[in-house]
Amino acid sequence: MPSWIQPVSPVVVGATGVLLLAALGWTLIWVPTHRANRRIKAIAQQAASVVLSIVLSLALVFLVLNMKSLWYATWSSMRGTGAITETDSAGAQLDPDQPASGWQTGTPTSLQADPRANPAFGDQDWSTTTSGGHYLTVSIPGTASGQAESAGVWLPSSYLDHPERFYPVLVGFSGVPGSIQAMFDGIHPDQALVSGNINHQVREAIIVIPDAYPDNLDTECVDATDGSVKMETFITSDVVNWITANLRADPDHSAWATFGYSAGGFCSTMITMRNPDKFAASINLSGYFTADFEGPKLRPDGDTTYDMAVLAQAAPPDVDLWFLTAKDDPMPYQAWQQFNPLVTAPTSLTSQLVDTGGHTNPVWIPGLVAAFAWLGQTQPRFGWVTP
Repeated sequence: MPSWIQPVSPVVVGATGVLLLAALGWTLIWVPTHRANRRIKAIAQQAASVVLSIVLSLALVFLVLNMKSLWYATWSSMRGTGAITETDSAGAQLDPDQPASGWQTGTPTSLQADPRANPAFGDQDWSTTTSGGHYLTVSIPGTASGQAESAGVWLPSSYLDHPERFYPVLVGFSGVPGSIQAMFDGIHPDQALVSGNINHQVREAIIVIPDAYPDNLDTECVDATDGSVKMETFITSDVVNWITANLRADPDHSAWATFGYSAGGFCSTMITMRNPDKFAASINLSGYFTADFEGPKLRPDGDTTYDMAVLAQAAPPDVDLWFLTAKDDPMPYQAWQQFNPLVTAPTSLTSQLVDTGGHTNPVWIPGLVAAFAWLGQTQPRFGWVTP
């Protein structure tokens, strides 16, 4: 189907707007001045004109938002998520049958031992659980970055019962605009992790979702050239140090991974590739591979500091990447087509593609379940062990 008649086309949006104006003219001018002689017919005309105007108004709002957010690039993507049609691997080859490491144990500090007694968690409600674990909100000071931001923390069900146990860590990022709560309510990483644990695919882990977009600023998780924003520093120093100090996190970098969707997918890949000493794996759901600011540009045009294609060729890090997108989601699909051939060892890239589904949660929710299973198969410290 030609691109000019797809749901993201300005032609379609404009045509819908013209139809809406015509419907409003019919509703507000023609029908009142040309009432039918029969009362039932007049009521029917008025009702039909009002309903048509409402339907076209809603359609126009949806099309404008869709054109901006690229949820559905084609009409076919609205039919739902297709099956995985392609799996690809590039760079280093992973062993999918590595035996899982045992639980890391040790003596926790006074801050790590019991979060209920840790002042960093403030006054939290520990009586309720989410997916069997505890969802908490915290404030992380910006010791290194100079900016303090909030974060959502999910502790697995066994966390409070095993004070000797140290857990792997998943750091996640939403898209833009987005929020911590949108991440948990949208793609349900806690549910995906619990599902993988029940199916003996991945072990329990700590989930931390930092606010990477204060006031919905599209930071792309980078440090701005002028120093006004230091989001990469906040994530890789302040967030990592806060987790290490306050939670029983496995200290080995191979027990740390990132995940995210859309702009958060880029954050995940970028943070991992640029900080291989802190993160071993990345899960990128319909993201991309170079900073793409929506709004103020925090890095100048032509700057390649945050271009992962350049990094993949110049100094490929020893990390494992996982990527998923729908083929009818043009931006991430094209970004993957350009990036995939450039990946070389020791970097590895495992990719899964679905036919349809667009840029939506129905693609990402099952994708995250598959990604966590991959994590458990290829990363020994995430491999399933008895809870």
